Amino acid sequence: MASVRDRTCILARESGDKGLITEQRVAPPQAARWENPRFAAGATEDLLLGSRRLRAAFLQTPMRFAGRDMPLLRAGASEPAAILIRSGLAYHSCALPDGRRAILRVLLTGDFGGLHNIVMARAMEDIIAANRVGYHMLGAATLRELFADPCISVLVLAQIADGRWRADRLAASIGRLDAHARICVLLLDIYDRLRHRGLINRPTFNLPLTQEQIADHLGLTLVHVNRTLRRLREEKIVLVDRQVVIIQDIERLRELAQGLPQSVELPETPAATPAAGERSSDPAAERLLKRTSLHEFGN
Repeated sequence: MASVRDRTCILARESGDKGLITEQRVAPPQAARWENPRFAAGATEDLLLGSRRLRAAFLQTPMRFAGRDMPLLRAGASEPAAILIRSGLAYHSCALPDGRRAILRVLLTGDFGGLHNIVMARAMEDIIAANRVGYHMLGAATLRELFADPCISVLVLAQIADGRWRADRLAASIGRLDAHARICVLLLDIYDRLRHRGLINRPTFNLPLTQEQIADHLGLTLVHVNRTLRRLREEKIVLVDRQVVIIQDIERLRELAQGLPQSVELPETPAATPAAGERSSDPAAERLLKRTSLHEFGN
């Protein structure tokens, strides 16, 4: 007998049938076929132009550097600003009253951070470097002046929308997936973003987040993250060793992410890539990939 969740029943009392109750079974709707969302064709050119122009404005400012765990932007700053990550990895975070931390979003090379500060009296979140980060900064007043360019306005709107989509995806992941799937989705998202920007061309990348930071981002405990990474290694899905990630079963990662809200990849320009000389392959990643291919792990 089909369960209640497998069918929809409509009970109707028909007049003239002496109170006879008939049951009409309505077949459940077929699962919707989702395709990856994409921007309208008419907006793509504006997004490309806006990206070139906004990045050019950032690149006219001096290059700044921040070491690991150093702030790029501070919550509560009286002069809000936005940043462009030129190299490295950073994250948005907030501190709870009991001292715990929540990591809200991970920023990769080529990402903008703090664009919502354009209309704020004070900066709303901390942005912290996960490793050595090179970045450019523009003040909110300067950014507001750039809004006279409609292409830049469209780009900033798309960037803020992208942040909301990624927040929805994270919320759905934390609310409905177990630790195993949450970590897989995180690694898949970072891989896809790096690959889309042409920053990697193999299924391996550096992830300078500690296990504690991964836990703070995904709503897990440090022990749970450690145990789950070990399980992923044993299942030969993903290998994470010394902050180097090697994806061994990309299709399995995509299966775990099915049904989650999708973000839209913004059109990229050459300016989104790191400065010359910053895209060299990481020796640690190359050594680990070679060792993995020789079956030194998992046997």
